[in-house]
Amino acid sequence: MSPRPRTEAPEDTARPDEDAVASAMTGLFGRDSLYLLFWFLQVLVGALATPLATRLLGAPEFGAFAAANALMQVLCVLGGLGLQVAVQKHFAERGPDAARRLLVLGIAGAAAVTAVADLTGPWWSGPLGFGEYMGAVRLAVVWAGASAVTATVLALLRSQDRLLGFSVVSLLQSVAAEVLALAMLVVLAPTGEAFVLGRLAAQLLAVGVGLSLTRLRSLRPRDLPLVRGALLFGLPLVPAMLGSFVLGAADRFLIQEELGQAAVAQYSVAYNIAALPMLVLSVLNSVWLPRFFAAGAGADGDAVVTASRDALYRLLAPVMAGLSVAAPLVLRLWAPAEFRPDELLLVTAVVIVSAVPYTAGLSATRTLLAASRTRMIAGAAVVASVLNVALNLWWIPALGILGAALATAAAYSLQHLLLLLPTRGRPFSTTRTGLVQTLTGGALALLVVLLPVTVPGLVVRAGLALACLGWFARAYATVRSPRRKVPA
Repeated sequence: MSPRPRTEAPEDTARPDEDAVASAMTGLFGRDSLYLLFWFLQVLVGALATPLATRLLGAPEFGAFAAANALMQVLCVLGGLGLQVAVQKHFAERGPDAARRLLVLGIAGAAAVTAVADLTGPWWSGPLGFGEYMGAVRLAVVWAGASAVTATVLALLRSQDRLLGFSVVSLLQSVAAEVLALAMLVVLAPTGEAFVLGRLAAQLLAVGVGLSLTRLRSLRPRDLPLVRGALLFGLPLVPAMLGSFVLGAADRFLIQEELGQAAVAQYSVAYNIAALPMLVLSVLNSVWLPRFFAAGAGADGDAVVTASRDALYRLLAPVMAGLSVAAPLVLRLWAPAEFRPDELLLVTAVVIVSAVPYTAGLSATRTLLAASRTRMIAGAAVVASVLNVALNLWWIPALGILGAALATAAAYSLQHLLLLLPTRGRPFSTTRTGLVQTLTGGALALLVVLLPVTVPGLVVRAGLALACLGWFARAYATVRSPRRKVPA
């Protein structure tokens, strides 16, 4: 059946095309899931590599790498200029040629930010706790510039729906990076610098392959309106992304300052496991953006955002409960005894539950992106990040790394509330079943911390984890095939 033609109506009274919404949902959880599948392979390799890395590096050197990695993420956001999102929006609205020209702008911006960071490195390296500007920290600067270019290339490949090219570039910067980084630890030295060097080499290879798959278009004087529009849209996303980074990673710096690198290593191991749901949601958000941009900011777009959010709520519940109940098993596999993994269960559970406000916030963000209201996104992220830093400064000295986890949950909750204000609560409806399941999953994720970590307790946990896997499979089958209403 072909979709009904849309009728002109004011945005607040228009009715969505139900066939179009159902088709979009099928695409979100169908074709788009293939992109997520390749990304899951990256996560799996990273999970397998982490136990090797923690044992080869030890806690202090792994902590040094974690801090350098956090620096890379900050500079990557600055170098990206928000253009990875702007490329996708302009692709949907103005076509592939405009998107290719914006890729050239992205390369120039990343190169400029990398050069400035490198030249000023001796000034900021010491105050940030890195010491002398050399080794892992300097390599992280170059790694950030290459990562910013790769992110924009991947955005273009995703908009073109070039699954093979997208997957090759993604796997190079992830799977190949893990392998090369581990190889460097064996061939060169078990240091954070060698670990970063391996990742940098793979990232540069990803840049080369990615650019070879795109047909760049040079910027012309008449493209000034295109550049201006892209920057007006993209630049506010820089503080928004930095705010998101502060919410997700700045606590590493504060923990390092207050508790030392060993505590950073402990928290990083726990956070890397617990943040998997949020990481998946972040990747899904990037993968889904072209489809949301195509739906637009009208009734159809709101309906797709609402349906996708409610579907994610259903899926999130078993993920949170299952990940928390299996946390002792995963932590023991990921880190040796010196990381004291059994002491990290509550920290892990609190970060896992942070995925609830994070999911809601992403839905509101998609609504604002479709309407080009990026300044609102930036404002919410900045305010939430300021709260996060303030709470970390207050709670880390008193509660240790648990304080950092609690600060993360509180900040994401505030960010969601702030994002609801400019959207006037859109998307409006939430199915009661999905919301109840999400709250149940969050409560279970916290309660299972009380289960023992003895051998019988671990057996019980393994059984509960399998039950949660079945719960997830049933929920996915439900959201994978949305019902279409039969027209009267």
